[in-house]
Amino acid sequence: MFNAVRRGPASIVKSASSPYPTRYLSFILPPPLTSKASRILPLLSTCNFSTFHVTRQRAAEAAITEDEIDHQVTAHDATRHGPVTRFIELQERGMVCPTVVKTLVEDMRLETMTHVQSLTINETLKGGDVLAQARTGTGKTLAFLIPVLQNIINYDPKLEQRGYRPKRASPEDIRAIIISPTRELAEQIGVEASKLTRNTGVIVQTAVGGTQKSAGLRAIKNQGCHILVGTPGRLNDILSDPYSEVRAPNLSAFVLDEADRLLDQGFAPAIEAIQKLLPARTEVDRQTLLFSATVPREVVQIARRIAKADVHYLRTVQEGEQQTHERVPQKVAVIRGLENQAPALVELCTREMARKDGVPFKAIIYLNATADVSLIASTLRNLKNPGESIYHKHPLHPARIIHIHARLTQRERTFAAETFRRADSAIMVSTDVTARGMDFPNVSHIIQIGLPQDRDTYIHRLGRTGRGDKTGEGWLILTDLEAREGHNRLHNLPLNEDKSLEVASVDMTQDAQLPEDVAKTLTQTIDASRMVPLDEKSASYHASLGIMRWAPARYMIQSLNNRAKYCWGMESPPKISSGLIGKLGLSRVPGVVRNEDRGSRFDGGRGGLSRDGGGQGSSFRGRGGGGGFSRDSGQRGGSFQGFSRDGGNREDSFRSGGARRDSFSQGDDRGGSFRRGGPSSDRNTYERSDPARRYDRTERSGGSGRNRPASRSFVDSY
Repeated sequence: MFNAVRRGPASIVKSASSPYPTRYLSFILPPPLTSKASRILPLLSTCNFSTFHVTRQRAAEAAITEDEIDHQVTAHDATRHGPVTRFIELQERGMVCPTVVKTLVEDMRLETMTHVQSLTINETLKGGDVLAQARTGTGKTLAFLIPVLQNIINYDPKLEQRGYRPKRASPEDIRAIIISPTRELAEQIGVEASKLTRNTGVIVQTAVGGTQKSAGLRAIKNQGCHILVGTPGRLNDILSDPYSEVRAPNLSAFVLDEADRLLDQGFAPAIEAIQKLLPARTEVDRQTLLFSATVPREVVQIARRIAKADVHYLRTVQEGEQQTHERVPQKVAVIRGLENQAPALVELCTREMARKDGVPFKAIIYLNATADVSLIASTLRNLKNPGESIYHKHPLHPARIIHIHARLTQRERTFAAETFRRADSAIMVSTDVTARGMDFPNVSHIIQIGLPQDRDTYIHRLGRTGRGDKTGEGWLILTDLEAREGHNRLHNLPLNEDKSLEVASVDMTQDAQLPEDVAKTLTQTIDASRMVPLDEKSASYHASLGIMRWAPARYMIQSLNNRAKYCWGMESPPKISSGLIGKLGLSRVPGVVRNEDRGSRFDGGRGGLSRDGGGQGSSFRGRGGGGGFSRDSGQRGGSFQGFSRDGGNREDSFRSGGARRDSFSQGDDRGGSFRRGGPSSDRNTYERSDPARRYDRTERSGGSGRNRPASRSFVDSY
């Protein structure tokens, strides 16, 4: 705000020629000051005798911690006339130029500021450095974009005019750099910044990984750039490349969005490298803004190093207030074992889609590993009702099944995010690449499968719903052991156990006589899981070995093996290399299948490949009249036949030693039916690959059997 004063008399004379009205000029141009006074004014401007501002020195003296950052900006100390709460007031008080306010009010149809925007915009427009803690989904993006844009226009008032371009575009025009941890968030910020600057001459460019570096450099050089939004790696690459010719010698704003993640071990080196490439603070004054939903000790420490001494700590979350939305009920479904994960998810999605409250089902399913995302997405896509062919309507229609993770190309990730953003009803299976800062409209459910890495991860994921004035619902699906571990990781969160999912307590390792709807869900899920490629199952199995290292080794292996057998339909679990077994300390754990073991099967592979399973003959035959997936273990004579087509009929069967058989037949009319076992007309039996395991679907109400409820104790709140 007072950059013109800081630059000295010459800058003041230059700014005095601006076309702003007198009231606006009086706000940005105080009376002439001496050079000494111009250095003192920025410090005085941040002082407010009605509040307590924690400075760098005072924080160091007090050894400040996260819990001790209790400075609150109240509704009476933002400005002399009280805080601005409506966007139109920014123009009425001469704080922001009319063009930007018009864009906010007329084009973006914004009227009232959120609580976070009101407090932070008032403070950041003063020009001081800010570390703001605000809950996700509360409008942090505009809270830093508006002051950044106004600072740029203060420096060159001509940029308020739409279409204004200097005679020669130059990368040296960069006035602000905004860094975010993910490509999706960086692109989202870039879109929001472009909307805000559409009626001005300010140019916004993005620089993210996964895109062509050369194309981005050409855009910056040819079109110019005032606001550069990017990810740490790509920005560091561009600024450090001597041939890129992209520098920021006149940088006046440096913004770290989602600061807690940017400053962790993965991004901290890149952030520090970028800092060294920027002009020294002693030469060019700039404003540093750090925004995050959580403020751990590491963020406080880095703020002391990169921000000014008078950095303001703004906490919009009151002491003791929950960081998750009070409008988002948070439920925990405790399942018996990992094999119940996918069936519980299918039951939850099917049930919530059938609700008659008029709210379209739009959910994000979060998992901890990329391999798990691929597996669950494939399972959901493979779902079909028992007895129906793949040509029938999908059980989750009209929801679209989308998946997104870091291993996709940037084009694929952008397409997935935009498809989900525009869909009325959809299910997006995702890793944490979408967990921070991403704004997807009308998300009704957040479903987290497995224990989140930490409390902050849980909070950020949940923040994708309940945004603005919307409502939402959060679900967490955990096993018994994960629920006990969750007491340590997810403390002080309003999590309540929900026992409404029927398949959650089914012991899938035992015989069970179940109600028809429960048996249908299990049948759907198991059939869909069997159709998932074996390499995806193997990848998920190996990823889980790392994710579950906190659990006892015997429990971990037994749980993973049960999922592979009773949900995925695998007779033998995926093999583990000797090196990984030694690294994880699994040498003496029963149930581990070594990669060198003879006769171990289901090692993955696709059509046309011939594999040698430890000296045993193993082959894959592609589609044809004789069927595919024919394997000979050399020990049991088992074979898997699939996709054999004969006269329009299709039979998929699994046989091992002639003792096991599950089949699904389809005739020329494409109508399918399961073969029914047992003479009783009121009972449909689904035989699994293990002859001793079967699920009986009882069409009579109140059917019962060996469906033992899980014995567990779980308190209603963490």
